[in-house]
Amino acid sequence: MAISIASLATNPYNVGAPQVITDIVATRGEHKMYATAAARISITWTPDITNSKIKIFGGTLDPVGSAYYLPYNDHIITSVRLPNPPPVGVDFFLTANMSGCKFFIDTIAGSPDLMVYHANTHQNAAPAHNSPVNFQHPLADAELNRLHTAAVADYAGLAPPNNVVLANVASLAKPLYYGNGALAETHKANQGRILTLPVVGNVTPEFWGGCSVFGFFNAGWQFYFQAWGGVEYDRPVSTKLVAEALVTGHWNYVHKARVEGGHHGVNNIYNKVVDHARFY
Repeated sequence: MAISIASLATNPYNVGAPQVITDIVATRGEHKMYATAAARISITWTPDITNSKIKIFGGTLDPVGSAYYLPYNDHIITSVRLPNPPPVGVDFFLTANMSGCKFFIDTIAGSPDLMVYHANTHQNAAPAHNSPVNFQHPLADAELNRLHTAAVADYAGLAPPNNVVLANVASLAKPLYYGNGALAETHKANQGRILTLPVVGNVTPEFWGGCSVFGFFNAGWQFYFQAWGGVEYDRPVSTKLVAEALVTGHWNYVHKARVEGGHHGVNNIYNKVVDHARFY
């Protein structure tokens, strides 16, 4: 099943973080430079058993597959060159889900091809609770940028004719792709919702989900992100509150109080697309 740009508005695509393609040794211990042909795969999308709108990614290495795939690694930046035009039959790109990683797109001097990167760090992670989901520590962002800068130098240092001159033209980072997730957290907090966790106690409502990144080829590569998920929180529920909601016409509260009770948890049944947009 091929996915369309239009479907990004309604169907959450959960890519996860499978290796799928053959793993390689990292240059300098932090940069995995995947060959284009070695990143070609075939894709299957399987509906989630609890919510058929959610599609779960599956992929297999395939020299005649319809897509390119870029894996994720902890504390690593991965990269692959996307040809323009790609071989006949290839019109799609995707990378592992992001929840704090940063995606970079570079042009290549003298070529219409693009170089794309998936950078990760666990350094200077956001606080576990009571911070917006789109918060990224400035030092974490600096480390992701450093990984990219060093990766660009790796390509410049290759032996001819593989050495290339790269220029960054776009990036996608947590503050943007989780922006609507943070707004959803704030909305629930403004409704007086809290989240009670074992040991930790009361914290602000928390967004849970992921960000998928896709490239579509149509006379050039176009890149989109899709953020999906939901907010976990506790709501006050009592016979009195339900009765008051019935009188005042707050039917949504009444329905959720009856179906979910006092806790709106992390559950694929309620996950949905919260944002999607083209970023290159």
